Amino acid sequence: MLAEFRRDFRWGLKLLRKSPGFTLAAVLTLALGIGATSAIFSVLNAIVLRPLPFPHSEQLVWVREVNQRNGRTRPPSVEVQKAWRKRSRTLASVAVANTGGIDVSVSGPAGATRISLDGIALNTLSVLGVKPVLGRWYRPNEATVQGDTAESLVISYDLWQRYFGGNPDVLGKTIPGWDAAWGRTIIGVMPPGFWVRPSRADVEGWFAFNMARFPDARAQTVARLKPGVSYAQAQAELDTIAGHVEASLPGAKDAEDWHIRLKPLHQVLTADYTQTLYLLLGAVGFVLLIAAVNVANLQLSRSVTRQTEMSTRAALGASRWRLIRQLVTENILLALMGGALGILVAYLGKWLFVTLAPGFYPPSQAITISPAVLLFTFGVSVATGIVAGLLPAFRASRPDLQDALKQGARGGGSGIRQSVRRALVVMEVAMALVLLIGAGLMINSYARLTDVDMGFKTDHLLTMEINLSGLKRYRTRHNAEYFSVTPRAAEFFGQVLDRLKALPGVRAVGMTTALPPTQWISPPFRIVGKPGAFGDNGQTAQYDEVDEDYFKTMGIRLLRGRTFTAADGQKAAAVVIINQTLARQFFSSTDPLGQVVQVRLNQQNKALADDRPREIVGIVADTRIRPQDDPTPTMYIPYQQHLWDYAGSGLFLIHARKEFAIQTGFAEPMGLANAVRKAVANVDPSVAVENMMPMRQRLRRSESATNERFWLRLLALFAGLAVFLATVGIYAVIAYGVEQRAHEFGIRTALGAVPGDIIRLVVREGLIVTVIGLVVGVGAAFGLTRLIANQLYGVTPMDPLTIATVALLLTAVAMLACVIPCWRAAKMDPLRALRIE
Repeated sequence: MLAEFRRDFRWGLKLLRKSPGFTLAAVLTLALGIGATSAIFSVLNAIVLRPLPFPHSEQLVWVREVNQRNGRTRPPSVEVQKAWRKRSRTLASVAVANTGGIDVSVSGPAGATRISLDGIALNTLSVLGVKPVLGRWYRPNEATVQGDTAESLVISYDLWQRYFGGNPDVLGKTIPGWDAAWGRTIIGVMPPGFWVRPSRADVEGWFAFNMARFPDARAQTVARLKPGVSYAQAQAELDTIAGHVEASLPGAKDAEDWHIRLKPLHQVLTADYTQTLYLLLGAVGFVLLIAAVNVANLQLSRSVTRQTEMSTRAALGASRWRLIRQLVTENILLALMGGALGILVAYLGKWLFVTLAPGFYPPSQAITISPAVLLFTFGVSVATGIVAGLLPAFRASRPDLQDALKQGARGGGSGIRQSVRRALVVMEVAMALVLLIGAGLMINSYARLTDVDMGFKTDHLLTMEINLSGLKRYRTRHNAEYFSVTPRAAEFFGQVLDRLKALPGVRAVGMTTALPPTQWISPPFRIVGKPGAFGDNGQTAQYDEVDEDYFKTMGIRLLRGRTFTAADGQKAAAVVIINQTLARQFFSSTDPLGQVVQVRLNQQNKALADDRPREIVGIVADTRIRPQDDPTPTMYIPYQQHLWDYAGSGLFLIHARKEFAIQTGFAEPMGLANAVRKAVANVDPSVAVENMMPMRQRLRRSESATNERFWLRLLALFAGLAVFLATVGIYAVIAYGVEQRAHEFGIRTALGAVPGDIIRLVVREGLIVTVIGLVVGVGAAFGLTRLIANQLYGVTPMDPLTIATVALLLTAVAMLACVIPCWRAAKMDPLRALRIE
């Protein structure tokens, strides 16, 4: 059997060498389809299919609590985690997964810059099974509750290479340019590519967070199961322990409604990417199918010229299975050649994906054309060769011996074979239409998103961020545990505002804790004089601290009352401005102006909570965080009333970090960038100006916007490939039909038909297969476009305008494919055509 397959391959190679045009067309077509599919699979393999980069990662689980009544979820409490460590017999270890990250200032040769740090628990590395490649992890006495105050630091492998050139003597050193007064001695270097969350894979250092200081807190939890323990066993045991602990806590409510749920850590960490990548693999699978159909059509055309060969083989005793095997072997050989070239296409596709993908995808080094991808490419090539070759093989393996041997190579252009070829083109058009509709829906959706009124100005606005965390002179300690900014921070921001307002071309400057589309915190509040505690009945609101010019700079309309003034300082009466949505939801039956609210700004340490009564003095128009989201209840507080009087680990960053909106008279706001940097440097050259960009660019760079554009670009790319391949398929069918009908056209011309009559015949044939394909494609799109429904805004999955537009576009492209066959048919010499038998 092996020897027979070798003969088939040798004979197939010989035949393919004799048909270089056919071979080249088929290989290029398959390379596009196989390469694009392999590129998406390389991403899927790196992000979703590959195990997490931790030893025995299948034992790692994500632990949550689920409310059986309403389906809400929450992390376990620190007290419950402590109980699991002491009593559990199913867990090998348990830890806080992540406590969030911060950026800290570093002064280098190119000026002030920032590096990213993540906080994880003391024992997180032992749970994950990872150790530093150099040095050690933190000791218990080195844990902190604020990353920029850590006196020791474990850095990433990349930072070690970049700042220290991989010098093994890095231990005990500090990062050049870091605020030396705080030490920050490097004690360890993590392995290359180490991360705790894929979306934070570019973190450059880690600090150990001490959750024991927050016994009432809840934290994301990761655990490692003991070998041989099932999910059901662990879940039952952890549920029992957690139930006892929760019931014993003071003020425990509905403890019996909450139950523990375990999920594989791999599933949780890849959940943001899985659906998108599988949908992309399905979309590119359509491109591969179209490529396979094109090759099948090419093979059907070629089979006409091989009828004498097949008939002769059959006459000499070759069985039908023998003929099918030969033809399928040739197709597999073609597909393998296409797959080999497709690897180059896959490299290009991988580069395109990394270039287009939003920042929340893992870094490019994680995505490679690995041995698994090469094996996938080989498997797809073989499968494609079989799929593309079976139908032509079955058709060619049943020759009419007498007719074929009598007609020779030009015979056999049967109506059945032509009908099969038309049916294949209908499939191509239908699949191309599905992808075009998907891309059209994304374009329509994105266009609607860009037209949404955000409630603030987006033109002539330059935005930037300044973060003072990590700079000792702007901060003080309290009880070696909590931190607040010093009066110098307020002085710094005041001087920056004054200098920015004095710049030529600046119309107004506003300062806030979070410019759109960023959200900071949503603390609970209560209305004074009404029953209920903080947060009852969903009383939470987005919280922003702003200066008196913020609303003017952003163009946010004042509906009633007043805005803030310079008189609303630290010692003035506490005031607050609310937005229209908050007024409607919580003051529907009363006038909000003059009402008094309390905001609970620190729930982790109630002794330090700032919940002074604040009078509502104004109502402003709603703004949107994202175009597709409804406005959320929002309250604004004068930043002067919340400076250094508060000490708290979480809200320290509100005082240390501010975002600025600068309204300019320039059409291009970035023309003011250098002047703004100089103005800040004149106040303090060690402070970095970050994320400077026009407001429109800021909105485009938001996660939702980048995700929309990512989908749009990839679907448009795949749809373009599909249309190109479908166009080639239509051209091939029409050109073949013209060749087969040459004798007929000659007779028609001899009987008086003009070129226009011949052109109409050719166009009608192309139009018929296109229209049938469009009808089939619309039917397929009816079900498949619902898979991207959650990516759409303001448009339904079967939007009539989008479907009509892309159908007309595909029809125009199909008609374009008929141009060359029409021209050949119209220019055909009648005498030459009549000689064709």
